[in-house]
Amino acid sequence: MRTPLPIPRKILAAALALLAFAGCQQASGQRPVPSVPQIGADLKCSSGDHGYEDPQAGWGFCYPGNWRYTERAQSKQSPAGLDLTFDITYAPPSAAPCEASRPAGSSPCSGDFAFMIVSTYERGSASDLAGWVSDNLKTTAQLQSIGWGNAQEAARFQDGRRIALTPHHVVILDLHSGLLDLETEMAPRLQTWKFSF
Repeated sequence: MRTPLPIPRKILAAALALLAFAGCQQASGQRPVPSVPQIGADLKCSSGDHGYEDPQAGWGFCYPGNWRYTERAQSKQSPAGLDLTFDITYAPPSAAPCEASRPAGSSPCSGDFAFMIVSTYERGSASDLAGWVSDNLKTTAQLQSIGWGNAQEAARFQDGRRIALTPHHVVILDLHSGLLDLETEMAPRLQTWKFSF
């Protein structure tokens, strides 16, 4: 009986490395599918923007990719709903420091901040925004009709807040600009909002 010849260690190590490498390769044309849903993955954001989506609240939107935010949630009792507050800081990858006395309307500077509140309420039996506002906010505020994503109906209050009617919810967007001008940043992105149906 012949004894097998020993395989040199270098050849054995190279063969094992080649097998490990081949096992990590994917078939051409296939992409890995994430095991958890990706936030904002189904939003159509412009290059450089990021998507935020909250399936529980029933909406999502695109925001500038150079924003960093801290989110807080708080339930509301009257009318029943949920407030999501976003503390936003402008944080580009690299930016020269801004002058302390820069002109109004100039480009944002690293560290500029602002916050916005997105309130989500149950729609209930309201057939339109004016009826919901009258019943729930106890006011007959003037509403200016606007387009807002795929909302069934949307309007703007005189104070600048926006309100949208979806099949199940009413959403109010309240922008509070600090050094970062949220109106300038968010107004052109209103059409990226997606309300779930």
